[in-house]
Amino acid sequence: MNRRITIGVLVPSHGEAPTDPPEGRPIGRAALSLSGSGIDVIFGDQVHAGCISGYRAVAGGWEAAESVPLDAAHDRFPSQLRAQRYAEIMKGLGDLTLGNPTAFTMLCRDKLQTQDVLQAHGVQMPPVCGDAESFAERIEEWGSGFLKPRYGALGIGVTRVLPGDPMPPLLPGVVPDRPDPSILQAAINPPHGWRSRTVRVLVQREPDGGWWSGTPVVRQSRSDHVANAARGAEVVPGDQALNERTLNRLDSATHALCDALDVIDPHGLALEAGADFVLDSAHEPWLIELNSRPRGRMEVLSVHDPGRYEAAHVMACTRPILRLAATLTLTH
Repeated sequence: MNRRITIGVLVPSHGEAPTDPPEGRPIGRAALSLSGSGIDVIFGDQVHAGCISGYRAVAGGWEAAESVPLDAAHDRFPSQLRAQRYAEIMKGLGDLTLGNPTAFTMLCRDKLQTQDVLQAHGVQMPPVCGDAESFAERIEEWGSGFLKPRYGALGIGVTRVLPGDPMPPLLPGVVPDRPDPSILQAAINPPHGWRSRTVRVLVQREPDGGWWSGTPVVRQSRSDHVANAARGAEVVPGDQALNERTLNRLDSATHALCDALDVIDPHGLALEAGADFVLDSAHEPWLIELNSRPRGRMEVLSVHDPGRYEAAHVMACTRPILRLAATLTLTH
């Protein structure tokens, strides 16, 4: 790299530097490594006229950075809960290159549109219905399903429904006091002995534009139809919980998803996503959601095996920035 590149990582800063030194956090160690490679990473949400104010990692602490001109930014901002602030940030960025562009974020947020687009590109997903007046007919056809907020996240508002159950046209969403339209997704019968078995896979762009996928993380429950860690589901690395055949099937499904993303994102700026799959009774994976703000997978793996996964966690923080920097060198 012939010159230093400055990349902003868009996260809420609250006007205060992180309390932990960068050496103690994977993202901090990633930022220190990137700085040594000629990439200055600044974390924050104060953006104006293409410049950012925030904090950069330095040995032993965090250094305030004021109005630093940006070459590009990577979007990790919680835009649903802070919509007005997000709009201000996007205005401040102007036409700068943005990793995980807004159009990609909006696609991932809209579960109905995500399904339409990905299925059109060959990704296997359970049937879905967005017309509340047709819910009763669909649930009779499918036998069971999951009622979800169309723009929801974090498992908020998701309920399993059967024929005859109430299926309201609106559900609580991520934003308090702002209900989402309901969608109905057909339930996939889980493997024998489980009420639910889902798998999360982190996919990220490599610097050359190809795709990397991480160790799957399994969330499973024998008593709850919604496998969510916050609801008590067991969380296990996939290579410990799944057999080789299932891992191979999951790898094929992940490749199909990445092939679809290549078509949807021809410029290669969708840098990372969290893919949620559900396993059926034959242990076949079905994609159910895509998240443009993936987090938590690497922490789970690091808890299970720090020696194996801590370095991978740092690299997962590093990889999207390296791809964004590579994109800049190709266009300048």
